[in-house]
Amino acid sequence: MQNPTKNFARDATGLVREFGAIDTLLFASVMVFALVFTTTQFAWFYGNTLGASLPLTLLVASVPFIFLMLAYWAIGITMPRSGNDYVWVGRIFHPSIGFAWGLFYMIVVFLVAYVGEIGPFSYAISAALTILGLQSSSASLTSLGTFLGGTLGTLELAILFTVIFGIFALFGTRFIKGILYVTWIAALVGIGLMWYILGTTSTSTFVNHWNTFLAAGNSSLTYSALQTAGSSGFPGIATGLGAIGAALPLAFLFLFGGNYANGFAGEIKNVRKAIPIALFLSLIFGIIYWSITSTLTIDTVGNSWMTIIGRAWDTGGVNSAAYPLPYAPTQPLLLAVAAYPNNALISVMFGTYILGSIGALFTYFWVPSKYFFAWSFDRVLPSKFADVSQRFHTAYLSVAVIVVLGVALTYLYAFLGYSTYFTMGTVLWGAAYIIPGLALVAFPYVKKDLFAQAPGWVAKKVGGVPIVSIIGIIVVVAFAYVSEVAYTNPLITLASAASEEFAVGLIVAGFVIYFVSDAYHRGKGMNLDMALKEIPPE
Repeated sequence: MQNPTKNFARDATGLVREFGAIDTLLFASVMVFALVFTTTQFAWFYGNTLGASLPLTLLVASVPFIFLMLAYWAIGITMPRSGNDYVWVGRIFHPSIGFAWGLFYMIVVFLVAYVGEIGPFSYAISAALTILGLQSSSASLTSLGTFLGGTLGTLELAILFTVIFGIFALFGTRFIKGILYVTWIAALVGIGLMWYILGTTSTSTFVNHWNTFLAAGNSSLTYSALQTAGSSGFPGIATGLGAIGAALPLAFLFLFGGNYANGFAGEIKNVRKAIPIALFLSLIFGIIYWSITSTLTIDTVGNSWMTIIGRAWDTGGVNSAAYPLPYAPTQPLLLAVAAYPNNALISVMFGTYILGSIGALFTYFWVPSKYFFAWSFDRVLPSKFADVSQRFHTAYLSVAVIVVLGVALTYLYAFLGYSTYFTMGTVLWGAAYIIPGLALVAFPYVKKDLFAQAPGWVAKKVGGVPIVSIIGIIVVVAFAYVSEVAYTNPLITLASAASEEFAVGLIVAGFVIYFVSDAYHRGKGMNLDMALKEIPPE
């Protein structure tokens, strides 16, 4: 009897097409909006933009993102392979450019969205334990919460989760789907609880709860005292179109991620249907989610208060003169204050918040292994890393490399610090899309035969000009402009020498690795350049 899954088996690689349209949508969505991303995002955004409206800024940001989604729609259905955009850039330009760009892009996203988000996840767990310790007068819980909120605790938690995620990723598609669906169920419950708590708590009630719960016996920690402390040297609330324009680079970080689902396009069934659904619905849902959550949060805690203490925390950290509170202004902390003194509601909220955050972290851990698989399958890296388990259909050695990379970058993140993470997120992630955009512009002229056979609207022209080239130009201009705004605005990014050296070093390392590999294979009688002009098999 024929194996029913054989229809989707890829004899050339051993991978299996088992992810449907809904699975892809959930993966894409969890990379755009997740509970873990709210942990410090609002204090960070409002503090660094001096109070710019997030919902309005997201609406403006959605315009270039629509064109980015169109670009990745074209890329995804034309070359539906693992490491999809790496394959795209390398086959249209030169394989060395594809690898150098792919290495740069993958590590930047991994560092920002995975390694960088372990910190907020640790803050969330820290806030949960701290609040539960305060509620139950448990010094041990409070101490554990404080430890996990510190540098060493964050580092240890990141390493622990990296190893656990590596184990999860080895057990194949069905296990990965199980993680995705379980955490999404928890996330939906958590989102509902968060919106309910915020929607039923007035600002005056929040102030009373804050003063009763967190500032009892310490007048320097009251709601108004924190605002007064943070107001020293505060430049004022930003308003108008200028504030929205300056805030665009930070708003982009709220919408990045959906197109990263193209990284496992080689394992998606019915790509032509699944890719556009995932790309555009994740963008739409993300805008709705962030707008509602931001509005409810600001309406509850107060816009000026959030902006002032956010700025104080962003610039001085905890226990500083401007921010004397010993805890970061995390979303779980604000939710616990809003729900006080309902201990049962607070406990359930913490549980769903933490469990519902795991899916996003796991996804940003898992997708990079697809790039390592693609590079190894192309022989740029040792082909051994493209070996696939016959039982679980997972590239187990590529997953192992991601575990090692996760641990190494966690230490690097701790060494380079928040400034580098900030630069990576606001400048480098957006700037990375310039290269796939340029490849989209060149595609109809460099790959004429493939363009003529491209599916659907990808091969269409307007006034003799290919539609994809027009889309590519818009992507290049939009993301280059916003990256330049981020890089030159000191209120948004203070680029350190370490971050710039790291970025340049990544690009140089990519070219060096490629040409060393090319020289090695030429010694074996194989021209790597010629081999990589062909699109890899499915």
